[in-house]
Amino acid sequence: MKINVFLTTAAALASLSAVANAADTTYYDPAPQPQYSAQTQYQSPNWQGAYAGVQLGGGQIRTDGGNDTAMVAGGHAGYLMQRGQFVAGPEVDVNWAGWDVGGMEVDATARARVRAGVAIDNLLVTGSVGYGHMWADGESDGGLSVGAGADMQLSDHIVGGAEYLHTNIGGGADVKTHEVRGRLSYKFN
Repeated sequence: MKINVFLTTAAALASLSAVANAADTTYYDPAPQPQYSAQTQYQSPNWQGAYAGVQLGGGQIRTDGGNDTAMVAGGHAGYLMQRGQFVAGPEVDVNWAGWDVGGMEVDATARARVRAGVAIDNLLVTGSVGYGHMWADGESDGGLSVGAGADMQLSDHIVGGAEYLHTNIGGGADVKTHEVRGRLSYKFN
């Protein structure tokens, strides 16, 4: 029995000394391993929100009585909604046009349309469709307006772009307009 107690006590003391020696041992970690995070989804720039700006360009008007080219200038305002890379929203614009064709002087044009497109990095490529209206010699008429363009975010609030617009006014003189213009807009958010 005494041998049993002696062996048990010796085993316990040996265990304690091994634990005490282990506490004094210094361990070195290997070089830190690079941390890899889960792949994040692509986030396109934020196009959503209200904007307003100016446009300047050139245009051509064609009627049964001839055609004319002149400068066009005006302002625009709209609101875009964004879902992922898809962007869409309404826009209105008003323009002064210096067209004089077949004895008809065009005072102004305006459009109400929907723009829709795809955002690729800081570039927005759009198409548009809506209603175009023209005031000439105290009379007015309107028709279908379609277009295409591209905008680029130059900063968080400044957007530059270019677009082509075709409007079929119709009416007695079968009026059609073609415009190419540059745009500069300010995003409010």
